[in-house]
Amino acid sequence: MYACVCFSITEEEIHDEISAGARTQEELGERCGAGTSCGTCVERLGCLIEEARRRPCVEHALKACPSVCDAAARVGEVLAGDALAA
Repeated sequence: MYACVCFSITEEEIHDEISAGARTQEELGERCGAGTSCGTCVERLGCLIEEARRRPCVEHALKACPSVCDAAARVGEVLAGDALAA
């Protein structure tokens, strides 16, 4: 799903930028341009940042894992289920 239609930036790309250190809507704009054109997505960007603040750092641990073990696979399934529920 697109988070920023003006620049065709997906929510996954926004999550990646947040994981890489973006903490504000302004930082997202500097990194990928999201929210810097029409501004319609700025509220959604704020929601994505807030969701990331409340989420445990499980995704960081999964990215550090060289291969997907059973535990990491189960966590990934839970995260995917959460995304579908949203």
